Amino acid sequence: MALKRLLLAVAILAAAGTGADAQLLGGRGLGGGIGPTGPGGIGGLPANVPVTRVPGGIAAPSLPSAVLPPAGSIISNPVGAAAAPLSTIAPGVTGTATGTVNAATSNLTENLQTIAATSGRDLVGRPLSQTGLGRDPQGLPIVAGEVLAVSPTEQSLAVAQRLNFRILRQDQLGALEISTTVLSAPSGMDAVQALSALRQADPAGNYDYANIYNPTGGQVTGNAADLAAPPSATSNARIGMIDGGVESRHSALAATHLVSRSFAGGGNRVASAHGTAIASLLAGADKNFSGYAPGATLYAADVFGGEAAGGSAAEIALALNWLAENNIAVANISLAGPPNAILAAAVKAFVDSGHVLVAASGNDGPAAPPNYPAAYPGVIGVTAVDSAHHLALDANRNAARFAALGVNVRAAALPSGYGLASGTSYASPLVAARFAVLMPAPGKENCQTALATLEHDAVPLGKNGIAYLPAPSDRVAAR
Repeated sequence: MALKRLLLAVAILAAAGTGADAQLLGGRGLGGGIGPTGPGGIGGLPANVPVTRVPGGIAAPSLPSAVLPPAGSIISNPVGAAAAPLSTIAPGVTGTATGTVNAATSNLTENLQTIAATSGRDLVGRPLSQTGLGRDPQGLPIVAGEVLAVSPTEQSLAVAQRLNFRILRQDQLGALEISTTVLSAPSGMDAVQALSALRQADPAGNYDYANIYNPTGGQVTGNAADLAAPPSATSNARIGMIDGGVESRHSALAATHLVSRSFAGGGNRVASAHGTAIASLLAGADKNFSGYAPGATLYAADVFGGEAAGGSAAEIALALNWLAENNIAVANISLAGPPNAILAAAVKAFVDSGHVLVAASGNDGPAAPPNYPAAYPGVIGVTAVDSAHHLALDANRNAARFAALGVNVRAAALPSGYGLASGTSYASPLVAARFAVLMPAPGKENCQTALATLEHDAVPLGKNGIAYLPAPSDRVAAR
């Protein structure tokens, strides 16, 4: 009876992430799984669980008691599909449970708070409710009631204050030699009206929305069979990533030197399916898995922090500054969205100072307009191909310099194990890792040398200017 009551409690917690509040953050169709119609998965369940698809996109797991989540696991809801009730984790359990099931019951008891804290979240750890969100004139998500100012002068701030804007935050991004100010719109104004008013009152100022950026890949799903990772030396590279939070306890990252910092949510770290998968592809090392630079030191910037309005241009700028402060030569960002004044200024400063930013191009199709930051000058945009080197049908090809494997990529899944994932999100880490191995330190000359090496290794794909970059010959991070 104790077990039944426990499973009922877990089911109630899981149900909090389903129903009417399970509308995901909108975008411009940037990634598989971004939006209610995107492909879902059950990344919150162990990777060796058989899955049955049912009408409406809900994945129905069928789990024996032997695969109950271990203590300390993070259970994350899928994107684009309602979460399966956790009460189905151990069907048929009765009051005559064996000692093994009793041990699992103890694990579940210890794990209830963790499940409650992470249920009802999207790929990058945001709650599925849209509290704090607004829309720009194109319908893209922005932080409600906020306007961003790039390196404002005292005169510009005085103009804003005369219009009854409040200064919420000012940040000096010393490594990038810019500053950012977050302004709160006056009472009665939304962000669209506030931005218009500021631009009219101060034409010399540089203002924009607090645009929100979304992951460019779907959930890690299914059960990817164990593959023996090739025996080789651990990389001593240092790589940066800007994404959702990383589950450092995953076996793929247990041996990785992970330096993490959150730039949203008051510094809270919420492990995310997307961030953990990207981290595993960059620097993961396990007996049955190898990332593209296994064992590299990974600087992971969480720009979401578990907030519904996480992932704004202001947070990404802070993350770029942090990576530059730590002398990280190469950073991966598997996020995309519209152009933004603060993002443009931060990216330009990062690239101009000899750093490499590798960015996923998005999954809104070959005819779609370019996404950012991939489309900014100097950024290395990456699109996705399948195992036959064919460009993925939904991959954005604008602004892409390289293509890499991004279909059925084997990556870390939550709460444990490995699954397959698709999207340009999972293609860009290969390119970023290869750059990082070639660039021990920032520098424009180092950038040019590394780029020339990778262009030599790449194979042109037709006449579109995109070249396919293979994985390092001694790495098996996919399939």
